[in-house]
Parts: sequence; C-alpha cells; structure tokens
Amino acid sequence: MTIEYAAESYFGLVTLGVLTSTESRFHVGTGSALVCAHAGLTDAMDPAVGEKCPNSWHELAHPCSSSIKSNYPSSYPSVLIMLSKNFRSLRRIPWVAFLLTNLAIAELPAQQVASMVGWTKPPALKPGDTIAIVAPAGPVELEKVRAYAEQLKAAGFRIQMSASIDRRSGFLAGADQERIDEMNSAIRDPSVRAIFAARGGYGLTRILDKIDYAALQAQPKIICGYSDLTALHLAIARKVKLITFHSPMPMSNLWNQEEPKFKYANESFERVLRSSSYVNGLVGFEIPVPQSHQPSVVVEGKAQGRLLGGNLTLIAATLGTEYAIEPEGAILFIEDIEEAPYRVDRMLSQLRLSGVLDRISGLVIGDFTYKDGSEQPQIEAVFRDYFEKAKYPVLWNFPVGHIPSNATMPHGALVELDTQKKTLRLLENPVNP
Repeated sequence: MTIEYAAESYFGLVTLGVLTSTESRFHVGTGSALVCAHAGLTDAMDPAVGEKCPNSWHELAHPCSSSIKSNYPSSYPSVLIMLSKNFRSLRRIPWVAFLLTNLAIAELPAQQVASMVGWTKPPALKPGDTIAIVAPAGPVELEKVRAYAEQLKAAGFRIQMSASIDRRSGFLAGADQERIDEMNSAIRDPSVRAIFAARGGYGLTRILDKIDYAALQAQPKIICGYSDLTALHLAIARKVKLITFHSPMPMSNLWNQEEPKFKYANESFERVLRSSSYVNGLVGFEIPVPQSHQPSVVVEGKAQGRLLGGNLTLIAATLGTEYAIEPEGAILFIEDIEEAPYRVDRMLSQLRLSGVLDRISGLVIGDFTYKDGSEQPQIEAVFRDYFEKAKYPVLWNFPVGHIPSNATMPHGALVELDTQKKTLRLLENPVNP
C-alpha cells in the first residue's frame, strides 16, 4: 500500500491525513462542522446547527457536507472529515480520537483533498446592494443592458455601469486594458456586492492573467455569466476557490423578464442569488428542471462532488494553463453552441487525453445548439461514443447553455447527481444569506 501525506491549512487549521493512493473516492465537504468518527466522537457537537455528529456515516445528513459513497469499504472505519472555518470547534474533540480519525482516512487521493477544501461563498444579494454590470468579452447592445438595469433598480438595487460600456474594438467590448480596468475596478470596489457580465462572446482568455484575484479573495462577491465567462469561472476556481455562478446574463435571458420563454431562467437566477431565498434556514436545494426540458440518462448512478465546467470550448481552451479545470472528484457540466460534430469530438478527445474525463465523479451534458438538424444525430453519436461506458453517472439534456431556459449553476458548489431521479441537487447553500 502506497502511503502519502496530505495537509491543508485554512485560517490556522491544519489537518493531516494518511492517505492511500487508490482511486476509490471519499468526498470531503466544506462547512462549519466537526470531525466525526465511529470511534468515540458521537457526542461531538456541530456548532453551526447544534446537532450531534451521527454514530455512523450511514446516518449522516449534515447539509454542509457531501456524503460518502455507499461502496466505501466497510473494513475501514466510517469517518467524515469536514474542515471547519471555526478553529475553536476543534477544542471539543479528544486528541486521541482526532488522531485515530486522521489514521482512518483511507482511499482518498491527496490531490482530491486539496481540490475539495477551502472554498468560499459570496454574500447573497439583498435590496440596497450595489451590482456592477460590466462588459469583459463581446460588445453589448446598450438598450437591452439599460432595460435590465432599470429592472434591478425597480427591485431596490443600486447599479454601477460604465458610461462607455457600449465601447467596441472589433469583436471585443473595447481594448484589453479597458476591459481589464473595468473588471478590476468592480472587483476592488468594496461597495460592489455582485458583478454581472452583460454578455459573453469572446475575449476573456486575453485578460485572465490580469484579473486581480487577490482583491477578489479579500472581498468575495458574486460573479455571474456563461459562455465565454466560463474562462473566468475556471480561473477564479483555481486562484480563489470562490463559488461563482454560470448563469443567464442581462443581454441574453435577463433583460426581457416578461417574455414567457425567459421565465425559468429569471426565476432560477433569482432563486440562487437572492437572500430572500434562504430565510427558512434550510440548506441545499434541487435545481428545478422545466417540464419542456426533461433530462435523459446515459449512465445510471449517483455521485457527489463540486460542480465545475461550463462551455466546452473554453474548458478545452484553458487546458495546459494555470487556469485549467481541476477535475478531481468533480461533477462536470458542459454545453456549447453551433460547434460542428467533429469539433465537439476533438474537444472531448482533448479532455480524455488530458485525463479530465477519467478523474471526474459524474457528468451533466447541457444543451448543444446545432447549426442545422443534420448535425444533431452526429453530435449525439459522439456523446454515446465517449460516455455510454463511463464508470460514473451521466445525465443528458440538462437545461443549461445557450437556450432561453438556462439554469443558474453555482460553479464550485457541492452537489449530488442522481440519475434515477434525474436531479442535480445542491448539498450546500452557494451564498451566505
């Protein structure tokens, strides 16, 4: 048995574990929770919810955690480690039991530990907060962006938007430095609680290395958008480990809230981001699916992990860079627009050859808009070639992508994918109410 040592330090808390370098997965959750183990920790209390830790991991239902796969070897002690942001909570734990717990962590790759801990949630939005609307990618249509800004003002929010947001430089919303300055100004402004990208398009990869990630880490805030914004979500995940939001944007789904086809996208967006959604104290919720967009199952199963991904083109484009996806144990989701079957195949080959597809715990395939109807069966055949024999659950036709019914997906949040129920469920609230 190969032994590795892993350590994670977070606000003064250091946890050491003895790990075997096998492929069995033991997911670690993040939240205000204590170390729970079969051996002697049944009286430990979780200060976040005031409940005792369970006698067995089979009984575990803590909302801040991911659960352990049912096939976790029974020969190992049943253990869940959830790192706490509150160092004081460790004082309750007998050191003997704490050491036993560390010795009991088997079957977890060290790299997966590093990818699963230390994530931050931004504050939820409430009336009176300031929202910055920015254009970090393609040129915007000012009329639509202004219409959405007025809707936000009517809902009680303050809006910050550059007078030159409709600038243009070829296929970009201005020169690189203009877009960098606008984005970093919003990130550094302590009064701004959320940053909404007006649209996607092109150009995020040109400025990823100029984003002020340190300022975002110091002042976490909501970051929203999809399509080209995937590059920014992936970069923030790598540099900050902040939950962001692959979501509708002002110029696509949000500006015309009265249009029936955009109702689902707007409701999903508000459900995830606004503080009024979290008043009842419940933790976690199922991402609803509209009746018109029911998913289908490619591979049966259930899995948990952090929800990562977005636009397939951008996931592939960032591979080999310091902003590339960290796929270990993740629930990957993908979508794209008007990509030819051979291009989808090539990008999936790139993910396979780079090891991404071998390291995820589950896959959610969103919408792939076709140039014409003849391409649909070809793209579906490509997906079957890659995923019909996958060793993890695969759900197809989830409502995410360049479509009116575009769900808001909390990028980096802990989720559970269940193909029997055809559901994607958040195991934690993606914002701090």
